[in-house]
Amino acid sequence: MTALLTEAPRYARKSAAEDLADKLTTPFSVPPIPVLEIAETHGVDVVFTDFGAHSENVAGFCDFRAEKLYVNADDGLARQGFTIAHELGHWLLHRSIFEKDPERYPVLPRFQNPNRFDPLEQEANHFAACLLVPSRLVRPLRGAGVSVLADIFGVSRTMMEFRLKNVG
Repeated sequence: MTALLTEAPRYARKSAAEDLADKLTTPFSVPPIPVLEIAETHGVDVVFTDFGAHSENVAGFCDFRAEKLYVNADDGLARQGFTIAHELGHWLLHRSIFEKDPERYPVLPRFQNPNRFDPLEQEANHFAACLLVPSRLVRPLRGAGVSVLADIFGVSRTMMEFRLKNVG
């Protein structure tokens, strides 16, 4: 599947990421989606940690060899949830790519945007958005305010604005 994702057109990769996120969230009928539980049941140990001198700059990263996902313990719950979902996207969709070419894997920055033009980062972001805010759960609530929806789904207002623009 990973080889197909890197060779497929962008819309196909995003579709595959969304399909996988939908599959993972099917058992859940109400938000918020338990992203930590999903990650840990899919082979990765999530560790909340203090990044020391790097805490101001790093939201999280995967250690593919140790099968661990590290999340900045100083971040708020919404940011931590997004970090887990984003890194889980890398874990499930890109693991073989990054194991073959570790230099290609970027650590997720805490505040600044990662490379928005990298197709693997775009795919991990799309996967995270679809995982945290499944379209089948947000569509019936679209009339609610962005802040209300963000609170219901346990995501940031910015993430919810993005998701609402991209839900068909």
